[in-house]
Amino acid sequence: ASKSGKSSWGGVGPYTAPPPPYSAPGSAAAVGPYGAPGGHAAAPYGGGGGAVGPYGAGATTGAGAGHSAANRGAPSPSTRRGPYGHDGRASTASKVAEVAVADTLVCKLQLRISCNDVVKLDLLSKSDPFVQVLLNSSSSGSNWVEVGRTETIMNTANPVFATMVQIDFRFEEKQTILFRVYDSDGKGADVSKHDFVGEVLTTVGDIVGCSHGHYSHEVRLPTSTAKRAVINVHAEEISKRDGRVDLSWSGIGLDKKDFGPWGKSDPYLEIVSQPGGVRSVVVHRTEVIRRTLNPVWKPYSLAISELCNGDYDRPLELRVYDWDSDGGHDFIGSATTSMGELASGVRTDFELVNPKKMPGGKKAKKGYRHSGVLKRNSCTITEYPSFVEVLAGGLELMFSVAIDFTSSNGLPQLPNSLHYMNPYAPNEYTRALQAVGGVLEDYDSDKMFPAMGYGAFIDGKPNHCFPLTGDPAVNCSGIAGIIQAYERNIADPLVRLHGPTYFAPVIEHATALARHSHAHNPGKEYHVLMILTDGIITDMGRTIDSIVAAATLPLSIIIVGVGGADFAAMEQLDGDDVRLVSSTRVTAARDIVQFVPFRSFHESPTLLAKEVLHELPKQVVEYMVKSVPSPGQS
Repeated sequence: ASKSGKSSWGGVGPYTAPPPPYSAPGSAAAVGPYGAPGGHAAAPYGGGGGAVGPYGAGATTGAGAGHSAANRGAPSPSTRRGPYGHDGRASTASKVAEVAVADTLVCKLQLRISCNDVVKLDLLSKSDPFVQVLLNSSSSGSNWVEVGRTETIMNTANPVFATMVQIDFRFEEKQTILFRVYDSDGKGADVSKHDFVGEVLTTVGDIVGCSHGHYSHEVRLPTSTAKRAVINVHAEEISKRDGRVDLSWSGIGLDKKDFGPWGKSDPYLEIVSQPGGVRSVVVHRTEVIRRTLNPVWKPYSLAISELCNGDYDRPLELRVYDWDSDGGHDFIGSATTSMGELASGVRTDFELVNPKKMPGGKKAKKGYRHSGVLKRNSCTITEYPSFVEVLAGGLELMFSVAIDFTSSNGLPQLPNSLHYMNPYAPNEYTRALQAVGGVLEDYDSDKMFPAMGYGAFIDGKPNHCFPLTGDPAVNCSGIAGIIQAYERNIADPLVRLHGPTYFAPVIEHATALARHSHAHNPGKEYHVLMILTDGIITDMGRTIDSIVAAATLPLSIIIVGVGGADFAAMEQLDGDDVRLVSSTRVTAARDIVQFVPFRSFHESPTLLAKEVLHELPKQVVEYMVKSVPSPGQS
C-alpha cells in the first residue's frame, strides 16, 4: 500500500523549485529509447553492454585485493570473492573510527521510479517519458543539484524505469527533492529541449515515511492543478556491503510472436526484483535482439545492491518480451529465481511460462509446457570491501593541490580580484583549501603536501606547473603551509598572473606520482589532486587524454570552480554519466573526476567538503578492486 504525498509545491517550508523546464545544474545524461544515462544503449531497450550501478565497470575485474600479507579475504572455491583484510595500522585507527561513526549518520537510498497515465504530447504516438531528479539540502532552498536521471522509454503512458537514482538520506536535515517528468524529443541532454510534462516537489523524509517506502503523487505543472501523470517512487536503503555481479543470458526456442513466413520474435529480457515481497521494480533490461527465437544477449554488470540489495534470497523474476515499435510489447514468458540460486549454479536453465497458455488461462493450449528456455550462461560475483576496511588495511590518502594563477582572476591588489588578500576574511581559494584539505590531511601520516601553481608568468615565460615552495623537492607542511606558500606567491612581484588555463601539466604531474605508488607501493597510497580554477580550460582535449591515462592509477581529481564564471563545460570532465573517451578512442577505466562550483556551497564549508568528497570513497574502493592484486592473483 502506498501513501499519498503532500502537496506538490506546498508543505515543505522555505524551499521552492527552480523554474521549469530549464536546464538544471549538474551533469546531464544522454537520453534515447531505453538508453541508460551512461549512454551505453544505442537501440530500443539498449544498455546491454554497459555496467550499471555505483561501481559501473563493464570489464571483468579481479578479486577483492588485500592490503597486508596476513588476514586477507582469499577467494573461495565459488565465484564469490572476499573483501580486504586489515593490518591494524594504529596511526589511522582513530580516523577509521570517525569514518565508521559518520557512516552510520548517512543512509544511502536507491530510488526506483515509474509513472502512470503520462499525458500524450506527441501527435501520432504516446509520449516518450524520462524523469529528472534534483535534490536540495541548503537552508535557503536555492541550491538545486541534479542527482540522477532515468532512461527514456519510448511510446508509453506507463513507463517502468530500470535506471535507479542513488541519494544520501540525512535524517537530521530537511532534504527537498524534485521529480520532473519530460517527454523526450531526442534532442540530447539539455532538458529545455524536451517537452515538460510536470513535476512533484516533496521531501526525502516524506518518501521514506511512506508505507514500505512507496510514494505516489500526481504530476502537475507548477501553474495548474490538472493531473498530467502519476509518479511512483520506491525507496530502499542500500546494503552497506556491496559488490558486482557479472551475468550473461541466452534464450532457446522462444515463442514466435511476429506474423508472416519469416516472422520470429524480437526478444529482450527484464529482471524484476520484489523488495520485501511488495511492489516489483525493474532492475535491468537488456538490449533487443531482432528476428530470432534463440537470442544471445550481451554480458552486463550490476551492483549487488541494485540487483538484490545484498539479500540473496530475494525473489527475482525473469521476464522475456517480444519488442514492438508501437510500445505494445508481447509477453513471451517468465521464470522465478534468486541471487543465491544464480550464484550457486545449481540451476542454469529456466523454463519460461506464460500463465495465459496454461490450463484455465485465456489462451490455454493443450499440452502446453513452456514458451522457451532462458539459459544463464555465466554468473560471477565480486564482493567489494567498504571504504573503512580499505583505510584500516593501511591505505593513506596523498593530497596535492594546484592553484590557478591566470590573469582572469584579476589583479591581486584590487578588492574585486579572486586572489585579493582581505585582512578580515579569506578569499574563495583559501576557503576551499581549508574546507577540503582540512578533511583530507587527517588521512596522510606525514602531512607534507605537494602544492603547485599554473598559468603564471615566471622567469620570462608562462609556467603551467610550478612548485609554490620554489623547489619541486620541497612540499608544504599541512594545509596551513599550502596557504602560506600560496599567499607568498601572490605577493611575489616575480610571479605574474598570465595564462592560458591549462590543466594537463598539473594532472600529468600528479599522474607521475600515482604511477610511482602503483608500481612500488600498491594498495598503500592513493593520490587526491585538487585543482582550483576560475574559468574554463583551453586544453580540453589534452586534459581528457591525461584523465583517461590516469584512470587505471591510484588517483582522483577534484576540481573546484572559484568565482562566478560559467562552468557548464567543466561538467564534461565529471564522468558520472558518460565515461571520458580519449583522442585515440580509449574509454576511461573509471570515473576519477568530481567537479563542484564553490559558490553553490559557499555558505557552508562543511557542505562544500561533503559535495567535493562524496565520490572519493567509491573511487578508492573501485581502484583497489580493479587494480590491486589479491592473494593468488598474478
